[in-house]
Amino acid sequence: MSSFKKFLRKIKYDLTYFFGSNIKFPSNFRLFTRKDTKFQKFINQNCRPNPNEMVDVNNIKIFGRYSKQYVLTNDIFTNYKFSNKKLKPAYFNVADVKVPYEASRLQYLQKAKSVNIDVSSFPLIYWNSPMDVAIRNINLIFHLFALEENLEISKILGNNKELLFSYISEHYEFIISNLENKGNVVGNHYLIELTSILLTIASFNFDHDKEEFLYYENELFSELNNQFYEDGTSFEGSTHYAAFVTEALIICKLAIEEFNSQSKVLPKIDEIIKTNKIFLTKLMVNGELAQVGDNDSGRLFYFGFDEEAPLQMTWLIDLIDKLYPKFDWFEIEQKFNFEINSDTPSLQQMSKVSHKKIKIFSKDYESYCFNDFGLYVWRNNDEYFSLRCGPIGQNGIGGHSHYDQLSIECYSNSRWIARDPGTGTYTDDIKLRNKFRSLEFHWGPKSNIKIPKEDAFDCFRLNYMGDGHTLIFNKNNFLGYAEFNGKRIYRKISIYDGEVLIEDFSHDVDLEEYTSWGEDNNGIKVLFSNGYKRVS
Repeated sequence: MSSFKKFLRKIKYDLTYFFGSNIKFPSNFRLFTRKDTKFQKFINQNCRPNPNEMVDVNNIKIFGRYSKQYVLTNDIFTNYKFSNKKLKPAYFNVADVKVPYEASRLQYLQKAKSVNIDVSSFPLIYWNSPMDVAIRNINLIFHLFALEENLEISKILGNNKELLFSYISEHYEFIISNLENKGNVVGNHYLIELTSILLTIASFNFDHDKEEFLYYENELFSELNNQFYEDGTSFEGSTHYAAFVTEALIICKLAIEEFNSQSKVLPKIDEIIKTNKIFLTKLMVNGELAQVGDNDSGRLFYFGFDEEAPLQMTWLIDLIDKLYPKFDWFEIEQKFNFEINSDTPSLQQMSKVSHKKIKIFSKDYESYCFNDFGLYVWRNNDEYFSLRCGPIGQNGIGGHSHYDQLSIECYSNSRWIARDPGTGTYTDDIKLRNKFRSLEFHWGPKSNIKIPKEDAFDCFRLNYMGDGHTLIFNKNNFLGYAEFNGKRIYRKISIYDGEVLIEDFSHDVDLEEYTSWGEDNNGIKVLFSNGYKRVS
C-alpha cells in the first residue's frame, strides 16, 4: 500500500505541473530612477575579488564542473534538456534543476572578466524559481553599483543604466508576484526574496516605494522571529544555510540603514549577524565551515566563494568584521559559555557500549553551548570536537536536517578523526540524497535500528528521528538522548587527560561498538561531499 501511495503522489505531482508551472509573469513594470545613496560604497570596497580570482564566464564552474556557457537549458551533469513549456520545482531522479538555477543567478558577475552578457537568451527555466530570480536581482544591483564606480566589469544590456533600471524593475515585479511565503515551511527562500526587495527599494525611486518598503520591512521583522531561535541561530538546522542567511541579513542591514536608520528591525538584524559570526567562527577548522545539515553551496557574496575550496568561509567572517569594525566580540562569545545540568536517568540498567577512545586536546580548550540550534563544541585553535543534539530544523519538518542526532565531528593531531559527510545532491538522485542524510553516513550511535525507506516527496523531511535533548553539558561532560524510529538512545561524552570517551546506552536497541573511527580515511565514514554535487 505504501508503494502504491508513493506512486499516486508522483502521478499527482506530474499532473499538477503538466499544464504549466504556477509562476506568474507580471505584465506591467514601474519606472525606476536611481536614488542618491551611499551604502553601495561598502559593497564596492569590500565585496570585490582579487584580480587573480576573476573568472571567464564562458568557462565557469557550476557545482565544481566546468561549463562553456552561462545560459543553460540543460543539466550539464546529465545533459537533460528542460522544456520551456512544462516546468516544475523538481525533476525527481531525472535531472537537477538547481544546475540551471545556479547559472541563472548571475553571481559570476561579481568575479567575471570583461564579457557581454546576453540576457535576451535566458530560457524559461531561469524564471522557474522566485528565490533564484531574487538572487539574480541582487547581483544585477551589485553590478550597477560597480558600473557607477567605473570598475572594470562585464556588460549587460550594454551597461546602459536606463535599460538596467528597467530590467531590475522587471525582476522586482516578478519577485513580489511570486513570493514563497506559503506552505508548511516558510524559510530561507522567502528571506532571500525579502532581501532582494529591500535592496531594490533602498536603491531606486518608484511609485509606492515607501509604502512597500514599510510593508516588507515588517515582513522581514516577522521572519526574523520565525526563522531564528531566541539566541539568534537559524531554525534551518544547517550550518551552511546559517551562513547563507547571514549574508542576506548583511544586505538587509545596509539597505534598511540607507532607507531608515532608526528602523526597529536593525537591532534585531545586528544581534543575529553578530551571533552568527561567533557561531560560524567556532565551527571552522582551518577556515572550513563544518557541515551540519544540508549544504547546497549557495552564496550571495560570490566574490568570496572559492569553487576549488567550497567550505572555506573566512571571507564571510572578515566581511562581518568590516561591517562592525570597532565591536568588542567578547560579550557575544560569552553568551555561549554556559553549562547545562538537568535531572538524569539511571543508565545502569541499560545496555551499554564504550567506543574506542579518541586522543585530543593536548592543550587547554574551551566549550561552547549552541543549545537552541543543537550543537555543542569543545575546541582550541588546533583541535576540534563537536556533537549534534537538538531540534529538528524548520520546526520539526527537517527540510535541511539530516539523521545526525548524537553524531560527532573530531579534528586532532592535524587530521580528521570523524567528519560529517556533507550533502551530495538533492532531488536528481533521491537514493544518494538519502544516503548522505542517513544514520549510516554519520558518526552517531551504531545499532540495529532500521529506518524505513523514504520517497522523493520526503527528501526534504525527517520522519523517523526526533529532537535531541541535552541533559548535561560542561567543559568535560555531555549527556543527551534522541529517538530514532521511536527507539531512544543516550550518548555520554567524557573528556579527561587528553582523551574523549564516548559511551552509548539504550533500553530499546542492541548497540554496536566503534572499534575505530575515520582516522585512516580523513574522518570519512562512507562518502564525503565538500560542496553540492562534489562527491568523493
